[in-house]
Amino acid sequence: MKLPRRTFLRGAGVTMALPILEAMLNSSGLAFADGGQIPRRFVGWFFGNGVLLPKWNPAATGASWALSEQLAPLVDAARGIDVKSYVNVVSGCEVKTPNLRGHHNGVCAMFSAAPFIPINPNGAGYASKFSVKSIDQVIADQIGTSTQLKSIQMAVSKRITFGEGPTLGYLSHRGPDAPMPQTTDPTAMFNALFGNFIPKDPTDPRDRMRANVLDAVRDDAKDLQRKLGTVDRQRLDAHLTSIAETRQRILALPPVVTSACVKPGAPTVNNNDVNGTEPIEAVANVMSDLLAIAFACDLTRVATYQFSGSVGGQCYNFLHPGMPRDSEHAITHDATAQDKVNEGVIFTMRCFAYTLHKLKTTMDGTGNLLDSSVVMCTSDVSEGLSHGISDYPILIAGKGQGYLKYPGIHYRASNARNTSDAILTAVRGVIPATASVGADTGLSMNPIAEIVA
Repeated sequence: MKLPRRTFLRGAGVTMALPILEAMLNSSGLAFADGGQIPRRFVGWFFGNGVLLPKWNPAATGASWALSEQLAPLVDAARGIDVKSYVNVVSGCEVKTPNLRGHHNGVCAMFSAAPFIPINPNGAGYASKFSVKSIDQVIADQIGTSTQLKSIQMAVSKRITFGEGPTLGYLSHRGPDAPMPQTTDPTAMFNALFGNFIPKDPTDPRDRMRANVLDAVRDDAKDLQRKLGTVDRQRLDAHLTSIAETRQRILALPPVVTSACVKPGAPTVNNNDVNGTEPIEAVANVMSDLLAIAFACDLTRVATYQFSGSVGGQCYNFLHPGMPRDSEHAITHDATAQDKVNEGVIFTMRCFAYTLHKLKTTMDGTGNLLDSSVVMCTSDVSEGLSHGISDYPILIAGKGQGYLKYPGIHYRASNARNTSDAILTAVRGVIPATASVGADTGLSMNPIAEIVA
C-alpha cells in the first residue's frame, strides 16, 4: 500500500496529521514516493546566564572527548538516555559584536549573529531590540512555508525579564520591532498544534482540553491500521499513544485555583507554581514531547525552545531547599554560590538531554527525528559571574541528514573564532546552500569544517 505524504486521519470534522510512514516513502526509504525530500528541522534551544567553563568544556578534543561534569546528563543510564554521539561540542569561540551590555549582546549575537539596537530603557537599567531577523525566522522563511505553522516558540520558565526590551524577553524576532511571543503553557501549545480538535467555551475557565482528539479519529485510525504493513501499524500506534500520553501529562500538571474556579474539575492554566516553585522539569518534558509530535506530523519544521530566561528569575530551590525564590540570575553573580550555579546547569542539561532523547526515539522515515534535525543549544553569556562573551558554550546536535559529523566531536577554536561561524554551521545543516549569516562584525561566511561530515 502506498500513501500520499499528506495523509490525514479524519472524523467528525477533525483532521489529524500522520507521522512519516514507510508507505509514504520510495523504495530506498530516503525520500517520499512522489520525489519530495524528507524534511530537515531546526531547534534553537536556549538557557540563560551561562555555565561554569571549567566544568562545562570537555578536557579532550576531537572524537575522544569525554563528558564533562555539566554535560554528564547526555548519558544517563537510569533514564535510558544516551545522546552523546549526536552532540558536537564547540568551544573557544568569541562573540564579535560589540559587548555593550552583557546578556543583551549574547542573546542577539547567538540568535541573529548581529548587534542589537539600544532603545529607551524607560526607567530600567538598559533596554535593546534585535536589529535583524533571528536565525530561526531566517530558516522558517526557507523551510516553513508549506507547514501548518511556519515556526513555533515555546518556553519553560515563566520568570522571563520583559522590562529591558524585547531582546531579553523573546528569542524569536521577525525584525527590530516584531518579537514573536513564546508560550509557557503546555495546554496552549497543544491547542496551537491540535486546536481545531478542541471545542472551547471562552466563558468557562475550566474548558481546557475537554475533548480528546483521538476519540474523533479513532474509526479512521482503525481502518487505516488494517491496511498498513506491520512496521507502519506499530509506528502509527506509537504515534497515537504518544499524543494520548502527552495529553495526560498536561492534564496532570498542577491546576491554578482562582475565584472563578475554586475547585476546578480540569486544569485551567498549566505551568503554575507549587508553593512558589515552577514545575520546571515536568513542563520541560511535556514541551519536548510536543516538539517531537509537531516535527513528526510535519506541523512545523522550526522551533525555539527557551528553557530559562536571560537575566531570568527561575528558581532551583527544589535542588537546594531554602534557596531564595526567583534567584537564578542573582546567584550567578554571587562568587560564593557557584556550586549552586553548577547544579542548576547540570539540571538544565538533564532537560536538554531529554529533548534530544525524545527526538532520537521518535521515528522519522527510516531513521529518527534527530537524524534529520539540527539543535543548537547555547546561552546569553559564557559565565554569568563575569558576563563573559569569550569561550562561548555551544552545542550543535543532530545529524542534519548527514551534514553534521556523527559521532560528534569536541571542536575547540584556538584563535577566539567568531561564534557566528558555529551558527552558520547549524543553519547549513538545515539549508545547505546558505552563503552567510549575520551582519556587521557578526557576519560569517565560514562554517566550522571540523564538525561537518
